[in-house]
Amino acid sequence: MVLALKLARHTFFNLLGLGAPLLVALFSIPVLMAGLGADRFGLLTLVWAVTSYFGLFDLGLGRALTQQLAIVLDRGDDGLVGRLSATALALMAMLGLVAGSAMALVAPWGVDLIRALPDRTEAIAACWVMGLAVPFIVVTAGLRGMLEACHAFEVLNYVRLPTGIWTFAGPWLVLRWVGPDLLAITIALAAGRVVGALAHAWLAWRALPQLRGRLRWGREWLRPLVVSGSWMTVGNVVGPLMGYVDRFVIGATVSAAAVAYYVTPLEVVTKLWIIPGALTSVLFPMFAAQAAREDEQARQLFWRAVGILFAVLLPITSALALFARPLLGWWLGPDLAGHGAPLLQVFAVGILINCLAHVPYTWLQAAGHSRAPALLHCVELPLFVSALWLLTQQWGAKGAAWAWLLRIGIDAVVLFWLCEPVRRARAAARSE
Repeated sequence: MVLALKLARHTFFNLLGLGAPLLVALFSIPVLMAGLGADRFGLLTLVWAVTSYFGLFDLGLGRALTQQLAIVLDRGDDGLVGRLSATALALMAMLGLVAGSAMALVAPWGVDLIRALPDRTEAIAACWVMGLAVPFIVVTAGLRGMLEACHAFEVLNYVRLPTGIWTFAGPWLVLRWVGPDLLAITIALAAGRVVGALAHAWLAWRALPQLRGRLRWGREWLRPLVVSGSWMTVGNVVGPLMGYVDRFVIGATVSAAAVAYYVTPLEVVTKLWIIPGALTSVLFPMFAAQAAREDEQARQLFWRAVGILFAVLLPITSALALFARPLLGWWLGPDLAGHGAPLLQVFAVGILINCLAHVPYTWLQAAGHSRAPALLHCVELPLFVSALWLLTQQWGAKGAAWAWLLRIGIDAVVLFWLCEPVRRARAAARSE
C-alpha cells in the first residue's frame, strides 16, 4: 500500500509538470501555425526535433547516473554520492559541447535537404543558436536524473512546469511582440533551456545534501558509468533517430508544408507520452534498486504498471481515432483536418501500443540489460528507413504513418518478449 501511494503521488507530480504545458500548446500551436505559415512552422518543428535529438548525446550517462545513484542511495552510501554525481555531470558537459558543435557544423548541410525553404539563412542561424543551448540541455538531463534517483519528483516539477510552458509560450510571445521571426523564437527557446539548467542545478543541490563538500572527480566511477551507459547510448541515439527521421524524409520527398501536416497530428498523440513518461520515470529508480536487491516485487510492479497504462490510455486513444476529423477541424481548421485526420487515426493506434512498451523498455534498462533494446533498435533502423522511404514515395505522408505504425508494433512485441527470458535467467541464477 505504501509503495502504491508513493507511486501514485510521484506520478501525479510528473503528470502535472508534463501535462500542464499541453494546455498552453493547445492554444499556442494554432496561433503559431497561422502566424508563421506552414513552411516556417514546419521548420520550427524540425528545430524542436533536432534539438531534442542532439540533447540525447550524453552517451546514456543521464540514465546511467539515475541507475547508479538510485542504488547508492538505497544502500545508504552517502559518501559516494558527490564523486558519482560530479564525474557524471563533468562527462555530460563535455559531451554536450561536442554535440552542440556538431549541430552547428551540420546545420548548412541539413537545411539544404529541406525543400521549399522560406529563408535558408534564418534556418541555419536558428540551428546555430540551439547548438549553443545543447550543452545545457545535456547537463539538465543529468541533474534531472539526480532528482529522480532521490525521488524528489515534487521539487523537480517546480522547474519542469515553467520550462515546459515556455516551450510553447515563448514562441507565441515572440510572434506577438516581434513577428514571424524564426531566429528570435529560437533565441527565446535557447534562453529558456539555459535558465532551466541553472534551476535544476539549484534544486539538486538542495535535495542532495550529500553533495556538499564532496563534489570531486571520481576516476573509479568512469567504468561503472560507461558500462551502464554504453548500450543506453545506442538506444538514446538510434531510438530518437527513428522517431524523427520520418519528418526529414517527408521534407526531402514532399515539402516543408507536408511536414507540418504530418507532424501536427503526430504531436497530438505523442503528447500522450507524458502518461507513461510520468510513470516510468518513477519506476526506473525503483526497478534499479529492486533489481540490485533481486526483489521479486519488481515483477508485480511491472504488470501493475502495464495494466494501469492500458486502462488509462485505451479510452483516450479510442476517442482520438473515432473523432479525429472533428477534433482537428475544431482545433486547426478544415484544411488541416482533411490532411491530418487519417494520419491521426493511425497514430492513435500506434501510440497505445508504444505507451505500453515503455514499461518493458524501462525495466530492461533499469535492471542493467540495456543491450537488448539497443540491439533491437539497431536492427529496426535500416528496416524502418527503407520501409519509410518506399511508402512515403508511394503514398506520401500516409505511407510514412503506416511505416511508423509497423515499426511501433514490432518494437513492442519484441520488448515484452525480451523481458521474460531475462527474468527466467535471473530466477535461475538465484536458485543456484
